[in-house]
Amino acid sequence: MPPDLVAGTYANFAAVWHSPHEFTLDFGVSDMETTDPDGAPFLPVNVVARIKVPPSLIFEIARTIADNLDRYEQRFGPIRPPSPTGPSGPTGADDPGDQG
Repeated sequence: MPPDLVAGTYANFAAVWHSPHEFTLDFGVSDMETTDPDGAPFLPVNVVARIKVPPSLIFEIARTIADNLDRYEQRFGPIRPPSPTGPSGPTGADDPGDQG
């Protein structure tokens, strides 16, 4: 692995879409919620990585994530989904009062 990739890249947002030939996985970092010119809530996201994989690999990725999620929760306990009432909506902190 090249040394500049060893540390990895942080992401707190993911989006997935597909074409007939590939799946695209975007990973990004969301910023503070703001409003668009019409006053509607808007959550800017800076994409930090885009991965394209063939459809034949998606099942293996999903199985590997599910297996690792199970092992994580067995070791550390259940992962709580983000609260929709958090400061940034669905991608906000677990607890609206959480300052950490």
